[in-house]
Parts: sequence; structure tokens; C-alpha cells
Amino acid sequence: MLTSTQKEKAFVKIYKYFPKVSRFICKYGGTKEEAQDVFQEALLIFYKKANTPDFKLTARIETYIFSICKYLWKDQLQQKNKQINAFEETFVRDESIPADFHLQEEEKYQLAEKALRSIGEKCLKLLSLFYIDKKKMREIAHALGFTSESSAKTQKYKCLERAKNELRTLKANR
Repeated sequence: MLTSTQKEKAFVKIYKYFPKVSRFICKYGGTKEEAQDVFQEALLIFYKKANTPDFKLTARIETYIFSICKYLWKDQLQQKNKQINAFEETFVRDESIPADFHLQEEEKYQLAEKALRSIGEKCLKLLSLFYIDKKKMREIAHALGFTSESSAKTQKYKCLERAKNELRTLKANR
């Protein structure tokens, strides 16, 4: 179970996905306020589902939340009877993007996630601090107890190489 601090940090990271949702909703007849409402509702749905014992996330969080928002907005448009035809033509029945493309993309993400989980917690933390939290190497070295910024850089390189090798192995074994 996550602590309240961990939950807060998770929600702060998730809020980085809001601009994409906002652009989408505004493009299809909504306002920023409606986008905020939809996003908040999607977060509540995600939170409730994530706290059920049988919940298993099979997509990236960003993809999962965006999908919830997309369908919440579709429902609101249907209720308002507003621009639903344009929405359906573009996003629900978009045949220009084959369904298997999305499955292939999701499979790539799952392989990458599996590779990252296999490199160890310290490597994962280091890469997360650098790529997701955008921390400077000096801060990472301090946070993870490396003797210098240089040793943190070296370790980051080794972690990346380990992740790449693991990904290659996973792809070869498919």
C-alpha cells in the first residue's frame, strides 16, 4: 500500500498528462474547464480501479488515463449531443490506423517495461530520476549515495546498457 506522500508524488507525475487531454477535449468542442473535470473524473476512476485486488495495468499509465478521458468525453458529447459524428469518425472508427498497430506498440512498451524491471531497483531509480524527474547528475549522485557525479554518470551508462541488453534478449526470445 502506498503512503500518502507516495500517492501525492504519483498524482503530481500523472498531472503531466493533463495538457494532452486538454488539447484533445478542446479540439473536440470542449473547454479547459470541461477538460479539467474529465481529467479529475478519470483520475478517480483510475484510483478506484488501482485499489482493487485484481487490478493489473497492461498499458502505460498515460495511455490508460487518456483512454478513460477519451471515453468519458465521448459520453459527455453524447449526452450533450455535440460533435459526436466528428469524434467517432476520427477516433472510434479510425481505420487509417490498423488495430494491430496499437497492439504492436503496446507489446513494445510491455517488453521495455519488463526489461526495466529486470535491471534492479537502484538502476531503475537512477534512470527514473534522470529521465522522468529530470534531475541533474549531481542531485542523483547525492540522492543515491554515489561518491561523485562522475560515478553516477558511469552507473547510468551501465544501467542503460543493461536495460538495452535485456530488451534485446527479450525480443530474441519471443
